[in-house]
Amino acid sequence: MARTCEKCGKHPRSGKSISHAHNVNNRIFYPNLRTIKTVENGTPKKIKICMQCLKTMTKV
Repeated sequence: MARTCEKCGKHPRSGKSISHAHNVNNRIFYPNLRTIKTVENGTPKKIKICMQCLKTMTKV
């Protein structure tokens, strides 16, 4: 699936945008994804992860 974090599985969510006059429209909230290079099982690989997972990975 495109626009999905490969680490935690976070994906687009649906919701509403509401104006000051209370006009309601459908919208989609996308996760903040970044592509990074990692080494898994000795092979370099590009993965898409969300910023929350990236912050957690740098702390560990």
